[in-house]
Amino acid sequence: MPRLYRIVDGCLSSRRTIAARCLPARRNWYTIACSLRVRCAAIKGGWEGFGPKPQNRPANPRDVVAYTAFPPPSLFHPATAMSFLHSLRFALFITRIVHVPQWRPAHVARVQRRRLRRLVRFAAERSPLYREKYRGIDLNHFELSQLPTTNKVEVASHFEESLTDGRIRRADVERFIENPDNLGRWFLDRYAVSHTSGSQGQPLLILQDRLALEVFFAAMCSRGNPSGKPGVIEGIRRFRHPVRVAIVTLRRGFYPSGSAIEFMPEIVGDFVHIQRLSSVQSDLIERLNAFQPNVLVSYASILEALAIQSDKLHLNNLRQIANISEQLVPRAGKRIQEAFHVALPDHYATGECLLLSNGCPTNGGSHINADWAIFEVVDDDYRPVPPGQLGKKILVTNLANTVQPFIRYEVGDRVMMAVEPCRCGSRLPRIDHVEGRAAETFWIFDGSRHQLVSGGIFCAALDSLHEVREWQAIQTERNRVKMRLELLPHVSTPPPLVREALLHALTKHELPGYVVVDVEVVPKLLPDQVTSKFRRMISEIGPPDDPQM
Repeated sequence: MPRLYRIVDGCLSSRRTIAARCLPARRNWYTIACSLRVRCAAIKGGWEGFGPKPQNRPANPRDVVAYTAFPPPSLFHPATAMSFLHSLRFALFITRIVHVPQWRPAHVARVQRRRLRRLVRFAAERSPLYREKYRGIDLNHFELSQLPTTNKVEVASHFEESLTDGRIRRADVERFIENPDNLGRWFLDRYAVSHTSGSQGQPLLILQDRLALEVFFAAMCSRGNPSGKPGVIEGIRRFRHPVRVAIVTLRRGFYPSGSAIEFMPEIVGDFVHIQRLSSVQSDLIERLNAFQPNVLVSYASILEALAIQSDKLHLNNLRQIANISEQLVPRAGKRIQEAFHVALPDHYATGECLLLSNGCPTNGGSHINADWAIFEVVDDDYRPVPPGQLGKKILVTNLANTVQPFIRYEVGDRVMMAVEPCRCGSRLPRIDHVEGRAAETFWIFDGSRHQLVSGGIFCAALDSLHEVREWQAIQTERNRVKMRLELLPHVSTPPPLVREALLHALTKHELPGYVVVDVEVVPKLLPDQVTSKFRRMISEIGPPDDPQM
């Protein structure tokens, strides 16, 4: 099987691709196939079975390609052949990774170390930034902890130096993403371009090569698909009966998940039939009912809004729902599953490493794709935090992306790893839960010092209010928070009683009494128009200049 994969991969990656060999040449397999068709018809003395008889038969059967009255056989069309080979290559790629979750952890660790060494050496050789960072380190014999960390500020401020392709210039990338027509197109014919939302600060330009996207989609189709049977047989079946995937977002754009999805038809081939929809379309429900998706992909806030209207949706073939980009709180997850009665894996990833994990439909949380990513939960001093304890931040290494290496890249998410083995059978490390990002906290002042208030307090308080569909906490002053609530349709509870219940719940969950809470009930809460994400925690004043004061 690996040998067959290499053969197909060579056909598609060679400079002399099948399409290039078929279209210009006169003596090639496409012409020969059509020529044989003509010769067979001539031997039989007629054109029976080959369509209507043309008025003027070509004098030379080799000229049949240029003879427009003769319809070419679709099986031998170069575009069909290329499409089939892409699908076959993707199916073979899946067979190479589908059994990794059942491997012994020691085996996965060996693969991980081998890929890490290869990536580190490549980054030090081609990237000026990493060449300087790794100066003095023996890159043939090193431990992961010896490698210095990096972060968004460093990579953004040294964008060109962090890349391994010296042809790339920031100005060219910025011009590329300014044109929405470039969505789904490869920058320099090689790289997928995206940028982070900027909701946590300065946006970061991200480039990925084809391998990174192939691993992402292959993991989603195999490890992230609880009802699938990945492999070549399934691939051939899906070539005839593609999976219908509906993707509902606020708008299209160069944000990481949206940009990657634009390349899905090309990379996955004919496995899928994708329908892109917008949550603001007035006929969204009708379009979903007409399309009848097998898989529904969207943000948690949009999925919850659809769940409320589930009585209008008649998705008879729906098998799976996938949440992307937004954190799925337990209250929303329960409401979505009760409405649709299908699996709801919660995939956890970052824009810098989309392939990071796949949601577990059995135990919840998500399994780290440890063969292609390294995930470290650490404290404020970058020391490892054991499973079962909540970390302060994480360090992510993307082993598949070689054009813009992210090695021990710091992300402010607070994560707890699971302790017990997972009942689903996967032996890959599992994230138990994600509490949120460091930005999803408020700094308050108790009269003598500043202290942090976690978004978990508001989340826990709102979970007990079943009348509330969505909420948003906005810090307007150091010790003042405005709570904006969107109630469920047909809620009979008067807003004043909802306000009273919320204040009681916040006190119960230990929100300090000197924090003033204003409650506002609004008709609808919408995602941010710039980032297309819904933000529950917004601070209009930011952290103090000196948190220790």
